[in-house]
Amino acid sequence: MSEIPVTVTQAEMWALSADRRTVRLSIPPVRITGRAKPLTLHLDCDAKAVDEILDRLTFLRSQMDPPPLLS
Repeated sequence: MSEIPVTVTQAEMWALSADRRTVRLSIPPVRITGRAKPLTLHLDCDAKAVDEILDRLTFLRSQMDPPPLLS
């Protein structure tokens, strides 16, 4: 699988909704063989989902090389 560089910033990928009840992750358009237009994905997450994502990412980050710097 080849990697495709992401050309958007974190601020462009993650946004808080106007009512402040969800966070939207906007994935950069993905080209799919046989499809004329790129696929655009938006994932809306409530506070519970955001907490679960952060917990999982924190766990995975603790296992990565190099380990996180302690301040």
